[in-house]
Amino acid sequence: MEKIYIIGHKNPDTDAICSAIAYSKLKNIIDTNNTYIPARCGNINRQTNFVLKKANTKSPVLLNDVYPRVSDIMTKPPIALNKNAPLFEVMQTIKEKGIRLVPIVDNDNKLLGITSVFELTNFFISDRIDKKPTYLFDLDNFKKVLGGYFVKKANKTTFKGQIIIGAMPFDKFKDYAQNIKPDETVLIVGKRTKILNYAINNQFKCIVLTAITSERELKDIDFANFKGSVFVSSFDTSQTARRLTLSSPVKSVLNKNVKTVKETDYVSEARELLSQTSYRGLPTVNDENKLVGIVTRSDIIKKFSNKVILVDHNEATQAINGIETAEILEIIDHHRLGTTKTTYPVFFFSKPIGSTCSLVYQLYKHHKVDLDKDTALLLLSGILSDTVLLKSPTTTEEDKIIALELSQIANVDLEEYGREMSGITGTLNSRSSGEIVNADFKIYEEYGVKFGIGQAETVNLEILPEKKVEILSELENTKKNKQLDWAMLLVSDIISSNSLLLTTVHACESLLPYKKNGKNEYFLPNVLSRKKQLLPTILSILEQFKNTNKKN
Repeated sequence: MEKIYIIGHKNPDTDAICSAIAYSKLKNIIDTNNTYIPARCGNINRQTNFVLKKANTKSPVLLNDVYPRVSDIMTKPPIALNKNAPLFEVMQTIKEKGIRLVPIVDNDNKLLGITSVFELTNFFISDRIDKKPTYLFDLDNFKKVLGGYFVKKANKTTFKGQIIIGAMPFDKFKDYAQNIKPDETVLIVGKRTKILNYAINNQFKCIVLTAITSERELKDIDFANFKGSVFVSSFDTSQTARRLTLSSPVKSVLNKNVKTVKETDYVSEARELLSQTSYRGLPTVNDENKLVGIVTRSDIIKKFSNKVILVDHNEATQAINGIETAEILEIIDHHRLGTTKTTYPVFFFSKPIGSTCSLVYQLYKHHKVDLDKDTALLLLSGILSDTVLLKSPTTTEEDKIIALELSQIANVDLEEYGREMSGITGTLNSRSSGEIVNADFKIYEEYGVKFGIGQAETVNLEILPEKKVEILSELENTKKNKQLDWAMLLVSDIISSNSLLLTTVHACESLLPYKKNGKNEYFLPNVLSRKKQLLPTILSILEQFKNTNKKN
């Protein structure tokens, strides 16, 4: 099942949050082949928090962006081996799985490093050609690599040692053995009694017997005082010698200085890192350095896009960061069309109506899906919020009918609940300037001008002088941080239905058709809607300004 995020605009308001949650519930009912997840790309304001508590609903998951991440493309579960696995198993894994490297982990699945064909080649070649090599042996690997069984096994299972083969006459073997260290020697030999007794008497570290078909063949060999290990191999001497070197635990040859990526890293970061290494893959770890996957060059070239449904907006400037990399499946919105481009045809449901929640309710009715009380309260709250308790000029008769139906399903008094919601809004003087300006701030770009308009609702337009200074300063900061040409804030009194417009300095400010109250402040009587009343005026001014400049 694929994950599909349903998400509203940046700085989400109650309509965006409630429509995302309610629509995800509907989609999960009518489409059981996918998982729909309500999401948000900004903090929740105090009114929305109030609504969610009332509706016994959790806040949507917070997404900072929808850029593809390593967790979206990595191969999982990864093929990995424990640090004590024999090299024989590593080589088998590389061959059978058709891979170039194997991540190596400890007993807690924490990444220790990797082993690849490079490390294996170095193990067998490097400086071992001109001198007798020393290997790290692990007795626990003998049965895995050689089959067979132990006649005697020492307590210390890991040790370093060299291999000698008892295939020469005893006199020559005895001369040769004078130059070795018995406690660092692994002897491979058939039933050659003199050589075996010499190894026992001199306490070799380990004896590996070949061509032994029955333990009865060893009854005349006394291992009682031998402190080392005795193992009977299933293979002949040549095969045993070759395989014994492969019993070394992989921890003896792993590369510990390996580059890794985290599952939360961006794919673009992994691509860059992979280009800097000679390996064809990168282990993927979590915050605890535990192995969770691997990213290969094949994974990197996969085309992955997060799948999203946009609610309460359709413009890229208002969408979550990375929307250009995502696959948009649907758009449910009630704003003007400044539509984000899509790769494929999408379901687009848009009407000149007061709230996206009204559209979601109509989709419930279209699919003949009944609403529970909590979902009805969410949709009602989104409508009341976006239509300013059904007073905004964007309110339609459909909104009013829907609001009444939802209040009946939710079992609340429409006017009483509306007053309770508006009481949460409070006055501007009780809020921080950052919350006031940025809680519901939307960005537009028209006629070569990038501008933003925030909206804050209140029950009293009286703003303390020092608070006004703070708000204007915050507007300037927002303009700078978001790289805007012009930033404005519409402060709307939901009781009187009047508004104030606070603005940063811009050449178009002189064209505003409103009464000027003071520096950077205008009075807008009977204006409540940013979408239907203020934005068209701003767009008209920008068009006029552009045409005037062309003539000049």
